[in-house]
Amino acid sequence: MPVHELLNESIDVQVEFSGKRVHPTHVHWGKREYVMKKVNLVHATNEGEKRIYYFSVSDDSCFMKLRLDTGSLEWRIVEFYSE
Repeated sequence: MPVHELLNESIDVQVEFSGKRVHPTHVHWGKREYVMKKVNLVHATNEGEKRIYYFSVSDDSCFMKLRLDTGSLEWRIVEFYSE
């Protein structure tokens, strides 16, 4: 049964840097670790002085939308979809 959740929870994220690009590779959410295989989309917005980046990432069975606040360097999961 598919699961779709809109969230706003703090998470830990491991990333790789390639040139000037950041690629989330592992997401630690709750007691689980997800190994991300693909970065599907990256976009940014401004909230006042802060730059916020959104990463749409996926593995073989789930999709996540992650939010990086460059002011506080805090990662949050804002959307989760699993089949």
